[in-house]
Amino acid sequence: MSEEDQPLDCLIIGGGAAGLTAAVYLGRYRRRALVLDAGGSRLGWIPRSRNVPGFPDGIEGRELWKRMQDHAVQFGVPTQATRVDTLERSAEGLFTARSRDGAWRARYVILATGARDIAPEIDGLEDALRGGQVRFCPVCDGFETQGQRVAVLGRAGHGLRESLFVSNFGNHVTWLAMESEEEVAQEHLEQLRGAGIQVAGSAPRIIACGEGRGVRVELHSGQVLEFDTLYPALGLQHHCELATALGARACTDGQLEVDAHQQTNVDGLYAAGDVSVDLNQISVAAGHAAIAATAIHNRL
Repeated sequence: MSEEDQPLDCLIIGGGAAGLTAAVYLGRYRRRALVLDAGGSRLGWIPRSRNVPGFPDGIEGRELWKRMQDHAVQFGVPTQATRVDTLERSAEGLFTARSRDGAWRARYVILATGARDIAPEIDGLEDALRGGQVRFCPVCDGFETQGQRVAVLGRAGHGLRESLFVSNFGNHVTWLAMESEEEVAQEHLEQLRGAGIQVAGSAPRIIACGEGRGVRVELHSGQVLEFDTLYPALGLQHHCELATALGARACTDGQLEVDAHQQTNVDGLYAAGDVSVDLNQISVAAGHAAIAATAIHNRL
């Protein structure tokens, strides 16, 4: 059997921060690996991140993504652009990933398929993200919103917690509660008032953004509110289906349960980045990937 016909040491499904970090580690361990990527990494939505170590002035998400791709290729791990439709595991423990473009076999798999932010209906959302009028991650960039008029759009506990988080940066925060404030305990509403957070209970009818004009929100009640920044807190969809189809356990939100080596309960199947249980951050994804890649290397 030629080397080309032999199974890969590791197949990495997902080419964002986690997948590409795993590729660098496995390439430097001189293992045969391949990244299969559908091209939907959340890195592409980041206008500029200042949380990445070594870039105190920030780096654009797409630039970081390109650098990480080049880094992986430099150590012999290429990326195949494709969307994996199914992942199978044989009785012998060999994995096969299939897409419309082909099939790939590997002894181990790192699932780094990430997650997708649930976005409200906003015309020109991509432009608003690039301009900073709409932001998805206050952990990533709350520091950059200091002293602004900030709206948080989200229901019940999720929206309430994010409103409190954003208020810690000295912002003038309004929680757009989408008619869910009655689902929140009175003591938590008192906590909002103590933090100076306004509550707008009526659901938004129109959200409009424009460069240099901030965010305009028209509520169903007819009230019109204006903000500098909007944080949608509508949750994430974690892309765990390939793993759960094999019997991997996931939390109710779709994040995969993993052990200390990032392995799911399916032997040989690892998860790294936003799809696995932990804080959704680039640095955390890189840490997951380093742990998973090293665990696989030590098993080969």
